[in-house]
Amino acid sequence: MNTSTLSKSFALLVLAGSLAGCANRYHVDAEAPNYAATADLAVRVNKTEQRELTMHIEHLAPPTRIDPALHAYAVWIAVPGHGSAKLGLLDYDAKHRSGEIVATAGYEKFEVIVTLEADPSTAVPSDRVVLRKVVGKG
Repeated sequence: MNTSTLSKSFALLVLAGSLAGCANRYHVDAEAPNYAATADLAVRVNKTEQRELTMHIEHLAPPTRIDPALHAYAVWIAVPGHGSAKLGLLDYDAKHRSGEIVATAGYEKFEVIVTLEADPSTAVPSDRVVLRKVVGKG
């Protein structure tokens, strides 16, 4: 590898490290009925001032194991004065009992909420909250 290639590789590593350092990171413990679940949430402000959320949850029971009528985990944001908005469904891996979502939000401060849902297409969060975390400032 020549010096130019090494310099470019080093610059990319520094840039990647600095971008990763810009995210606010949160550790979130779950509520009943998924007490064992833990989530890592990273929120980063992108060039357009949108908040990019990346959430990974582990030790998450299959929805049907909690209640046969439940079929999905939905992720929402709640903003005071604006109500709740669905970010999407958690990409759930039953084999590894984990889930992920990557989404974008346009508010500086909001609460991230994960709920168990019987109907994955619902537009309103159920009262079966698995975890919640207020993020941002404002």
